[in-house]
Amino acid sequence: MLLRSVLLFGGKGGVGKSTLSCATALRLSERGRTILLSLDPAHSLRSILGVSEDSIGQLNIVELNAEKLAREYTDSVLKNMERFIHEKAYQGLKKLAQHISSSSTAVETAALDKLSQIIRENYHYVVLDFAPTGQMLRLFKTFHLVKEWMDALIKLSKGREKVDRFMGRERDTAKILTERKEKVEFLIRTLEEKGILFAVANEDKLSLEEAERLKKELSFIRCYMVINKWEKIEGNFLKVAHSQKPYGVEGLRKLNIGDILSVVLATSLLKH
Repeated sequence: MLLRSVLLFGGKGGVGKSTLSCATALRLSERGRTILLSLDPAHSLRSILGVSEDSIGQLNIVELNAEKLAREYTDSVLKNMERFIHEKAYQGLKKLAQHISSSSTAVETAALDKLSQIIRENYHYVVLDFAPTGQMLRLFKTFHLVKEWMDALIKLSKGREKVDRFMGRERDTAKILTERKEKVEFLIRTLEEKGILFAVANEDKLSLEEAERLKKELSFIRCYMVINKWEKIEGNFLKVAHSQKPYGVEGLRKLNIGDILSVVLATSLLKH
């Protein structure tokens, strides 16, 4: 696998995490294949970059449609279950799935599934632009909920398969569920090994508190606090000085993100 680092930009809404993720992805794409992925329902990547295309050189840009992903994810689960249950029960599940697919848990589970898929593709760098703090933390909480749920379902399905084999029926439900669980475990393992969380804040109390909260609650990922639009605050932070026009490809390339790039490149070297 080519992957060197997975970069996660999070923090309070409005602190500039999308701008920093765009600038960082642009610079890293000069060094290898990079994907910039928005997990924020209020997408802004193309607006910040000033482009309508899906790629710029070695940089691919993806703004996830969370609701579409959830519908596709739910449909795929239903398709796998169709072979194993009675038609009437299946029709009932389809109606239930219409409601489930619009829930926050379904959207988050679908996003995790898609993210696991993207990380397995041939990119050197994966740059993730997250929704504000609360939504980001809820997404990561889903990691563990999904894993626990899958463990319980696998245990139940294995017991059912023993009965099916005795009755001369063959099912592979446990195999399907195990594959989905492995996707979640792979994603967690990759973030532990190659993830770098940049908790972005400005020089104000609320955004600093949210950045500290991210650092504390996502402690399984290597984390750095970044002060965007830095002017005077001192401390153990990475600093990005205030810029008048950090928009468009050329404006973003001029943004001084040296501290962030140094961390990414140094970490990549340590892991290779």
